[in-house]
Amino acid sequence: MEANDTPPHVRLGLSRQRLIAGLRTMIASRETDDRLWLLNRQGRAHFVVTAAGHEATQLGCAWAIRVGHDYVIPYYRDMTLVMALGQSVLDVLLHAMARRDDPSSGGRQMFGHYSSRRLRIVSGSSSVGSHLVHAAGLGLAFRARGEQDIAVMGLFGEGATAEGAWHEGLTIAGIHQLPVVFVCQNNQYSISVPVHREVPVPDVAMKAAGYGMQGVVVDGNDVFAVYEAAHQAMERARNGGGPTLLECKTYRFRPHSSADDDRKYRSAEEVESWRARDPIKRFEHYLVEHGIITSEEIEALRREVRAEVDAATDAAVAAPYPSVESIADHLYG
Repeated sequence: MEANDTPPHVRLGLSRQRLIAGLRTMIASRETDDRLWLLNRQGRAHFVVTAAGHEATQLGCAWAIRVGHDYVIPYYRDMTLVMALGQSVLDVLLHAMARRDDPSSGGRQMFGHYSSRRLRIVSGSSSVGSHLVHAAGLGLAFRARGEQDIAVMGLFGEGATAEGAWHEGLTIAGIHQLPVVFVCQNNQYSISVPVHREVPVPDVAMKAAGYGMQGVVVDGNDVFAVYEAAHQAMERARNGGGPTLLECKTYRFRPHSSADDDRKYRSAEEVESWRARDPIKRFEHYLVEHGIITSEEIEALRREVRAEVDAATDAAVAAPYPSVESIADHLYG
């Protein structure tokens, strides 16, 4: 077989076990996504931001991260990412329902502020784009402490590129050639504003040249393309090659958040055209086609995940809220 005919998973060294685990994570994220939407409509989850449509981008990025070694600063839509890094369905539901045992904030933060010291997931800020300054700060900290073979990945939507803090974070990373990978999940809309009215160039990654770093554009619905680009960028960062701006073109299937009505700014036909390119279905088709898993095994996996989501929902609903006595915890260190 010629080199260019080698299946992507073989060329990239992805084992059958890792591929199936990745598919399970994607399915678990989508099933949790569906459940969160229902819980919000029932008044049990006050506010949710879903990841539906972004699963391939986030899984591919997660595969490029050395869990517990590299640092990650996700943004509010990164549910698949944090699940791929090690947070569970129950963890996400506890977070969404503001329960005491929420591992991200102990029930204190708005949904989407994922955090874990164990996994080195750093909570993003509610101010859009400002967490990229934190990413640059981590890179500077590595430099000051003499740490090598380590990198940080900061993820965001294309709307963040209009924020001054985004410019500041990339400027500092470029000047000092810091070990940071900036990942733009370009889903075509900054809430209700289409990308052509938000970004004045065809690709966000074109901006990379102005910050002294490499810019890369990939199909965000192709998990292998994302992984390959993210892996190369993280390796380059860890080895002293400086930062990268990676743009993954994708689409969100649901409204921006539970507080948004996307019917006001995009058509049902447009959404359906993107749903036809569902990254999970695309990945499933690939795995079946290459003999990694059968359709029957996928259905069994889906049933298993649904049972897990049901059990996690029951556990999260029954879980206690933070106690009143803990109200001042973590306020001053």
